Amino acid sequence: MKKFITLFVILFSAIALTSCFGELESLEWEVLPNSVYYVGEMDESEFKESVSIRINGGNPLTLAAALSSNPTDLTFIGFDLDTPGSKMITIKYKSVSIYWAYQVIAGDIPSDEVTPEYDWYDNQSSPYTLASIEDLYGFANIVNGKRPGKPAHSFAGETVKLGANIDLTGKVWVPIGEGVRKNPQSVTYADLQAAGLKSANLGGYTFTADEEDFISLLENHEPVEDKDYENYIYIDAHYFAKRIGEESYEYYKSENDAVTGNVFSGTFDGQGHTITGLSDIGYTPFTTVVYANSEKVLKGYAFGLFGLLKAPATVKNLTFEDVQIIGAYYDSGEDEVVLAEIDSCGAAIGFVMGEGDLLIDNVKVLSGFITGEDAIAGIVGRAYNLGEITFKNSENRANISSNGHAGGMVAYFANQTPTVLFENNTNYGNIASIGSSKYAGSMFSYHNQKGVTTIKDCRNFGNISGMNDDTLDKTCNGMTSGYKDNTWYNETGCQNYGRLTKK
Repeated sequence: MKKFITLFVILFSAIALTSCFGELESLEWEVLPNSVYYVGEMDESEFKESVSIRINGGNPLTLAAALSSNPTDLTFIGFDLDTPGSKMITIKYKSVSIYWAYQVIAGDIPSDEVTPEYDWYDNQSSPYTLASIEDLYGFANIVNGKRPGKPAHSFAGETVKLGANIDLTGKVWVPIGEGVRKNPQSVTYADLQAAGLKSANLGGYTFTADEEDFISLLENHEPVEDKDYENYIYIDAHYFAKRIGEESYEYYKSENDAVTGNVFSGTFDGQGHTITGLSDIGYTPFTTVVYANSEKVLKGYAFGLFGLLKAPATVKNLTFEDVQIIGAYYDSGEDEVVLAEIDSCGAAIGFVMGEGDLLIDNVKVLSGFITGEDAIAGIVGRAYNLGEITFKNSENRANISSNGHAGGMVAYFANQTPTVLFENNTNYGNIASIGSSKYAGSMFSYHNQKGVTTIKDCRNFGNISGMNDDTLDKTCNGMTSGYKDNTWYNETGCQNYGRLTKK
């Protein structure tokens, strides 16, 4: 049975208007309602305790507390679970309002237990069709190698279709392709010397002295909260030291091509269906490897409908609603909530690798929030495949928050040759990169690739916080963090309607 966790996650959505007296009022969701409810699932008092708002940028309050504190200025209407149908909640504070559209459906309130089914796969051939939530869980088990007595299967070159809408609300979801994007590889002190490192985290130390001098430095090193992790000390450029005893250390470098876990490597066609309620709440990763990213040590894992995906691969014709990804998991062994920095997360895909092309076509995230440590986006967290990337006809309305890179379509990509294309995509979500040295953009944050990136006929309506360029005149209409003068970047027909804020 799923352990339900109540966590308050900062969202950046708001409707703000200036009143006739010149006073700026704001009202925003802090903890969102669900998109789908069952008849009689909860009463109004339970609902008021289950969601939270902010008034004028103040501290988050449950709706119940907010109504009690503002009996005259705050009103709430539209909650009705008595009958099925499409409904609308309206919360109004003085001159501003926020809304939430939701569905109420009839039937038994489902248990959070799901029994995987495999009939759709046994004795069948591609294209396969998933007709139920049980089939979807069976699909995840097959990819993850968790079907009893059967090896993992990547579906390389095959097509899997979604044949029904899926409600994951209240369910524990294990990503299809469960794992982390990096794996630490053991190295020696001589390797640190050969790498020519100069560690700013260790006082500008250069690795030319004897190892004993370096160990002495490590022994006297005061842990840096935003760089080190418990007994792990960040060195530089994906290298870190692990303390294994008194004045004894092991050294590691994190490699992108040493992914831990199984992968999906085919075509997933949603056929226009919707997945509601995707969340990492209650999920305990099978592994949360400690490794170094570009500027710190973290304990990370990838998350999304697909955690790890190996190109060539396609995800298309798929819609998400009420996504709630918070970057923490429940450790059933310790009976506590554990914060583990998601590194690479999007509603559709966490991390993409491999040597083929990636196609994202007509994938939409219509509501929710996604937050994590680095490479956090509406659709794809991080893509390191060696082929081309195409995002087209896609949309993000989720609010995105990251200590590192943050994006509407994808947060960060690298290695692609020769082209990357973003065409006819729209971002409505508010996107924030709140760390010190990484950035945000409505299509993507930043990349390190060798080919030409084209953004064509894309639009941004969200507020983007954490842009790269000091003057904000090179932000490519908010599409990315600021590259307009680079010869490898082409932008045509794009429009920005959101507020852009620099680091």
